[in-house]
Amino acid sequence: MGTVGTILKLFSITLGVCLSTIIIEGPKNAFVLLNSDATFNCTVSQPWHVIIWLMNSAPVLTIVPKGPIVTDPQFGQRNYTTQDRFTSELVITAVTLKNNATVQCNLQTDGHQQARLFVQVAGMVFFESKISSVVINQSTDIVCKAESWSPAPTISWTINQTAVNAKMYTNTFHPASEHLYNADSTLNLTLSANAEVQCLATIKALPQPRTAELFITVKPPNQDETWLIVAIVVPIIGVILLIILIIIIVFCIKRSKHTESSYQNELRKISRKKSLEATGNGLNNSGLENFGMSTESMPSSRQVDSWPGSMSNDALETPEGPTSNRGTQKAAINQYIANIPTYPRKTRHVTAV
Repeated sequence: MGTVGTILKLFSITLGVCLSTIIIEGPKNAFVLLNSDATFNCTVSQPWHVIIWLMNSAPVLTIVPKGPIVTDPQFGQRNYTTQDRFTSELVITAVTLKNNATVQCNLQTDGHQQARLFVQVAGMVFFESKISSVVINQSTDIVCKAESWSPAPTISWTINQTAVNAKMYTNTFHPASEHLYNADSTLNLTLSANAEVQCLATIKALPQPRTAELFITVKPPNQDETWLIVAIVVPIIGVILLIILIIIIVFCIKRSKHTESSYQNELRKISRKKSLEATGNGLNNSGLENFGMSTESMPSSRQVDSWPGSMSNDALETPEGPTSNRGTQKAAINQYIANIPTYPRKTRHVTAV
């Protein structure tokens, strides 16, 4: 059995030398985002001896049946083996713009096949200004901007999920740096109803476009001017009303003070007038003439002491006289009491009888 195995092994080696290894399927072009991983596959027939991966004609990875020979940690390998073929997968980790290059799978017995690696940069997409409303059936320009892309992106538009004809918008591109580009896209829009507007920017390395969205409502004509007038007039009216209110408050305060002062002056005048009248009528004399008395019927005189503290005006004591003269006496006393000033004043009154 050992002899037979040795013979079969020698036969296989001889057959491998006689029948050259060929590349069944070479690598394909790859579009990869910056800092992502890139992979390339090369499938060869069995048996094989050496596979060499090159970038821009410089070897980066060598593979032999025992395993890969790694010279740069950015480059690695995975493999898949079947009975009649071998697939080597080159893995490039964290690609940079410098990795934009030609990738080559090389066999010493069957030449080589190559592909291209494209490292791309997905930038930002946004609207130059946020438009929330437009006038119904009036043309409006909406500007979408894409910044820091490599290569320059493809920009398109949709309205309510429906693609917009390319004739309705214009795209312009200009470099932002040595490898990056900016783009502006202007959409000429005329709406008759509310709509959702999308701006889409894409490159081949992106699985889905990057988008910016606007929801735009339509409004009747001149609504903008109306709101502008209201926004200007209302604050002015508010300021005028505030000034008028302040003037009214100041006027009321001054008038209240003037009225109070006039009232106090009137009280002083009335008090002064009563005082003068009392003086003119001889209220400050030592006695008051009693018109209800006659000298013929006057009894013995009574002396009236100083005004007692517990005695009121109604308690003045009069001498007793004839019954026919009592009414006249009472009327004279009441007339005297009515002529007493109403303001608080301490006065001594004496009636001589």
